[in-house]
Amino acid sequence: MLVHSTESLLQSVHPLGFRVRSASARSLLVTGQGSDIFTVEARALAAQQKEMILSEGRGSVWRLSADEGPAMRGHDSAPFPLGYLIAGVSSDLHNRIRAVARRCQLDLGEIGIGMSHVFGASGSFVHSTATASSESSEFHIDIEGRIDPGVAAQVVAEAMAASPAITFLHTPMSSNTFALYINGRRRKLVNRAESDLADVSDPFLKYARPPQPGEPAGRSDLIERTEILESGDASDVPLSSAGKRLFKITGYGRAAPDGVFTTETQIAKAGMRHFILRSDESESDAAPSGLGLLAAGIAACYLTQLHRYVEAQKLPIHGLRLVQHTPFTAAAAATVGAIDTHLFLNGDAPEEVHRSLLTIAADTCFMHAAAAGSLKPRVTVAVNGVPPA
Repeated sequence: MLVHSTESLLQSVHPLGFRVRSASARSLLVTGQGSDIFTVEARALAAQQKEMILSEGRGSVWRLSADEGPAMRGHDSAPFPLGYLIAGVSSDLHNRIRAVARRCQLDLGEIGIGMSHVFGASGSFVHSTATASSESSEFHIDIEGRIDPGVAAQVVAEAMAASPAITFLHTPMSSNTFALYINGRRRKLVNRAESDLADVSDPFLKYARPPQPGEPAGRSDLIERTEILESGDASDVPLSSAGKRLFKITGYGRAAPDGVFTTETQIAKAGMRHFILRSDESESDAAPSGLGLLAAGIAACYLTQLHRYVEAQKLPIHGLRLVQHTPFTAAAAATVGAIDTHLFLNGDAPEEVHRSLLTIAADTCFMHAAAAGSLKPRVTVAVNGVPPA
């Protein structure tokens, strides 16, 4: 059974992330206040590897990659999807803190953001009872500069309200929509809200060959695979396990001297590798934005759960790919619109099995669980090591 393409990131001559096409200007969503729709076209490669083409609305187009570690039967060749959540949210929050400080003419030096997020998984893939949950998120923000700790806490609170990425975590989205294409034909959905968009282009047909770095190609270090591993031996995550399992994703990010935000992220489990993702919120457009990384992670996480269920059920379904639209609005009170996912599947399984696959993947996707939840993040702020009184 061919679940994925035999193409592998391990055989590619290109970096794990690169720019495909430059735009004349960045979206106002990134550099200021405004609305835009970020689109991710994603396809499954060998094992748990994924390739994502991120279009930042009216901005540039980027090629990004994801994988899972050995505990999820991946090759550990690229960042895990939930690492994109940590990097994306941290970068967008950093961007909004800087924006509030500029508007208030406050002197802020370096800003470091530590983030952790706990997820839960319950039920069994083998018995079709698996579900995902988003349990808690926490931020520790270190600020250097001449600013009162109490004022700094107020700046952070205002920035969190203005961040679409933070809104994604604490404002429930129950109106996410879907479309399903089986062997090239769109089919009606039964128990999921149907997308009202016209048919979108199948990524398999749209791209005659894999995307190549654009001219000029730009940075080659957007994604970095480190040699740092969490101590201990990785254990396989059983597809048949029915009990609730909790795990924590952590990361720490800060801006480099050139302004590019750099996040090192990892799963707090034995044997899991650390990855570095770089983002940029400025007009220089040196890397994807934090919101772009977040959008890419949503798509990659959904594909992971698709693959796990197909594997667990030994379904004759292959060629997993999708097109996903995520609307963001950056304002004093930011918003995130419904995620619209167009799923493309090929195979000989009955139509009702393909339909159930779409629903099960949505129920087990940790990013969709985060979008549906109403978590209020816990936040601590320290200025030069001193917390507010």
